Amino acid sequence: MPMPCSRRLTRLLPAMVAAAAFACSAERTDTTAETPARRVPPPPGVAAPPPDSRAGEPLRAAQPAVSLPATVGAWKRSAPARTFARQNIVEHMTGAAELYLAYRLDHLDVYDYVSQGQGTILVELFWMTHSDDAFGLLSSDWGGESLSLAPGWPRALSLPGVPPHRALYGAGLLRMWCDRLFVRVLASRASPAAREAVIEIGRAVAAGQAVAPPPALLAALPASVPSRVRLRASRVRFLRSYLVLNSAYFLASENLLNLEASAEAAVAPYDALPLMAGRTPGQLILARYETADKAGRALSHFREVYLPESVRGTAGSGVDATASTHIENGWMAYRSSGRALALAFECRTREQARLLVEEALRRLEKPDVGRVE
Repeated sequence: MPMPCSRRLTRLLPAMVAAAAFACSAERTDTTAETPARRVPPPPGVAAPPPDSRAGEPLRAAQPAVSLPATVGAWKRSAPARTFARQNIVEHMTGAAELYLAYRLDHLDVYDYVSQGQGTILVELFWMTHSDDAFGLLSSDWGGESLSLAPGWPRALSLPGVPPHRALYGAGLLRMWCDRLFVRVLASRASPAAREAVIEIGRAVAAGQAVAPPPALLAALPASVPSRVRLRASRVRFLRSYLVLNSAYFLASENLLNLEASAEAAVAPYDALPLMAGRTPGQLILARYETADKAGRALSHFREVYLPESVRGTAGSGVDATASTHIENGWMAYRSSGRALALAFECRTREQARLLVEEALRRLEKPDVGRVE
């Protein structure tokens, strides 16, 4: 039997507060001249993930050039870039560094634009190890006006069920994914003129970058399954860290799935049809590890902590087929296959949970999943 509701809630409530604080801090990085930076400590119980083995590999020699305009509208670039290495990013961020460190950040370049009487514009260029990491940062929030800022974007590969956006604008803030770059361009005062200036800066950045495909793992997310379950694409997130996972769908205060920089994962909500008022969507977590052994150990760790009764009296902790059980918030299912691990939560029926897991793993095992032609 799974852990009773009261026991699980007692263990998880303190960490749920920490995860909520981590999620709320994600976009609080305003450091304009009109709003002095205020250092916000990390959420209680949430530490930055340890540096991965590739964190020290320099990207600067190979990165495409970014040519920013000296002036844009009423704004003038005030000085050369301020550069922050991964280990020094907290000197610039005001409480949200954990989000960027949860992906494979190499370094950050910061530019300032100033004007007479129209506020400032802050440009942040987050250079990541891989384009998947930059995509993951954009996937933390799919809200805003979608913009096409480069000629190649309309022809870029997109995946069914995954938002095709590469740049999103709202309230003076442009967020953009350009190959290995995650970009934030923020106007301290939102206005039509500031919007045009922000977008012009975005176009200048996008002009020098390759048009990368979305993470191949996302091609394995089923758009639907025969049991009448439909993917809610606007909430799909790509991630590598349990800190990001917990801000999207909370599991536990510890790294329950053994996620690390070499792993890749997605969390996706699924609506059961017909829709019911007040009914929360089911959740699919799909992860792919560096080795099959790591995937198996991740499933064992999950079962030992989250469903300890499922491993009692058994010779081993693995499962050869999809397992399912009912917990306090609905049906769940789980299974590992090779390097992959899939888990479904809060499903309306056992069949829905099992089909989500099995279809995701089946699609992930296809040799051409996510292949770029």
